Amino acid sequence: MGMKRTGFGRAAAIAGIAAIAGGVVAAPTATAAPASVTVAPGSEIAVVQEKTADGRVMASKCTVGFIAVRPDGRRVAMTAGHCGKAGQDVGVPAPGRPNTLQRVGVVAQSSNPPTRIDPETGSAGPADPLAPDWAVVDLQRGTPTAASRGPVQPTRVGVARVGDRVCQQGVTSGWKCGKVRAASATQIHTDIGARQGDSGGPLVRLSDGAALGLTSAGNRDDEPGAGPRVTIYWSIKDALARAGGLKLATAGTPAPGSLVSAPEQSRVYYTLAGTVGRS
Repeated sequence: MGMKRTGFGRAAAIAGIAAIAGGVVAAPTATAAPASVTVAPGSEIAVVQEKTADGRVMASKCTVGFIAVRPDGRRVAMTAGHCGKAGQDVGVPAPGRPNTLQRVGVVAQSSNPPTRIDPETGSAGPADPLAPDWAVVDLQRGTPTAASRGPVQPTRVGVARVGDRVCQQGVTSGWKCGKVRAASATQIHTDIGARQGDSGGPLVRLSDGAALGLTSAGNRDDEPGAGPRVTIYWSIKDALARAGGLKLATAGTPAPGSLVSAPEQSRVYYTLAGTVGRS
């Protein structure tokens, strides 16, 4: 694709493109108690990368793409693979507690694409711009989920076509729309800009609400001289298949009660409420 790509959590080979996962934050350790925050398309998550000696953690801030359902009926969250590796804890911002995470689950599967640091810019990005970029988060029992949230109302799994009018949702950039400029069986390119923290967020088609992809990489639209806006997404259809035949949870699909079980990354240090542990 001719340009250098940085994931919004990783970097890739498309001019000015960078990974868009969120920044580093320190927070206290998350409790394993049920979270009061609903995990849904476009909502914020943080994947724990390191634990510090003073009890805080370093976490990568990312965005939930879609909610999916395993063959056994358990609901899981889909996000970008560069946001974290299998086995890493996942939290959400604890309501009313600044810089504090509430643990909601663990990364169960991740393509975890390899990254590289650009020697000229210092930006992190995908070493292979065509590498799969998806992850599945197993949610601990008691975590509320929703198949839709705000303007993200997925109706079905779709296939992107050049010229489609599409919109993405990210925890940093919010709801932004544009057009599909290129598409393959696994990747989608749009003219929408994105920022750190938007990684993993959903891309949907305006005409029918079809779920298309997970935000993977792009050039940040808040940087001068970054060139034409471009964001790259990994196909949600491909991600669901690679993850073992998961099914998309669509708008209007009731959750099973309230129970679920099991770009350059922007990282922040958080305090976690309680102790991180496995559910």
